[in-house]
Amino acid sequence: MVEEIKSAFEGIKTEVSGAIESAKAESAVAVEGLKTELEELKSQISVVKDAADKLEAKSNRKTMNENQFKGFNATLGEQIEKNADNIAKLGRGEMKNTSFIMDTKAVGNMTEAVNLTGDIPRAYANQVYGLPSRKIHVRSLLPVGTISQGLFTFPQETGGEGAPANQTQGSAKAQVDFDISMVNAPAQVIAGYVKISRQMLDDVPAMTSFLQSRLLEKYLVAEDAQLLFGSGSGVNLTGLTINAAAFSGAATVDVEQLVQAIAQVESSNYSATGILINPTDWANIVNTKNTNSAYSLPGSTVVTTDGQLSIAGIPIFKSTAITADKFLVGDWSMGAQIMQRNGISVQFFDQDGNNAVENMITVRVEARIAFPIYYASAFVYGDFGNVA
Repeated sequence: MVEEIKSAFEGIKTEVSGAIESAKAESAVAVEGLKTELEELKSQISVVKDAADKLEAKSNRKTMNENQFKGFNATLGEQIEKNADNIAKLGRGEMKNTSFIMDTKAVGNMTEAVNLTGDIPRAYANQVYGLPSRKIHVRSLLPVGTISQGLFTFPQETGGEGAPANQTQGSAKAQVDFDISMVNAPAQVIAGYVKISRQMLDDVPAMTSFLQSRLLEKYLVAEDAQLLFGSGSGVNLTGLTINAAAFSGAATVDVEQLVQAIAQVESSNYSATGILINPTDWANIVNTKNTNSAYSLPGSTVVTTDGQLSIAGIPIFKSTAITADKFLVGDWSMGAQIMQRNGISVQFFDQDGNNAVENMITVRVEARIAFPIYYASAFVYGDFGNVA
């Protein structure tokens, strides 16, 4: 009985060992088959990769050949880096709009205009070479405040009666009366916009910083015009030259006229803090000569080595904001103020008009400001009389 069990056990053992060996053999064959299939797959992947690389290289060459120099066609010639990440996301469609606090006109869209011909691949400069900016803006000479409403009202003394006097014992003291008027300065919007292709925003280096500086400059130029020459009618601000006292001096020499204008301001108990003139008139003053053709600026006039000119200690600011042959002398710190309802802002929108389907982005600059002139007689506006 024991022998039979042993014999059966040996038989089972033999069968199991055979099965194991057979399974090993089959597994080895299967592994070899998998290896073969893997090698074939690698070979196919390599072929596909080579084809893809060639296709990509061809596509890159085509893109480079078609990527012509971006021209502006004078669009910005006549008319943002801290937020570059957000603007890039906007360009990729990851954001709907973005903005930050900081005049253009709709003369055309900034797109990839072809200004050069040929198939030479291009490397772009790391900046956009825009037109030069005005050196001094009127805003830089004035105090700036903020308001929370669209209308700024200030009480202004316009006159009065009586004056303090010595009192006679037992008599009534002198009565003084002040006339106060409430003056309104409405906040008006100054704005403009540019349309730019999404590709241009993505592809041209420094485009965001260019838009930041140039759109701001365009706004400030438009603001200058309003602060100096605004008519006060409709949506216009009331400008300084419209309200300023007219020059009343009799002098005909430029420097003498400015000295008299300073005296006119200060005779009304204001303090002249600056003189605004055009660069051409600055040059006329610096080149003043006597009858012997010798330079003859009066002793009160000082020209520093960097060209800064002052008369009797009052600095002269030269700016193209004011018309040539005109001058504006005033108490800039006290006479008027810019009150901002909404500060200068630049905003990017891809959901504007047909932007979504045309792959365009609208860039808008605007501000809403009021311009109260507290003391009109703190400014004197005159004409040098050198231009007929």
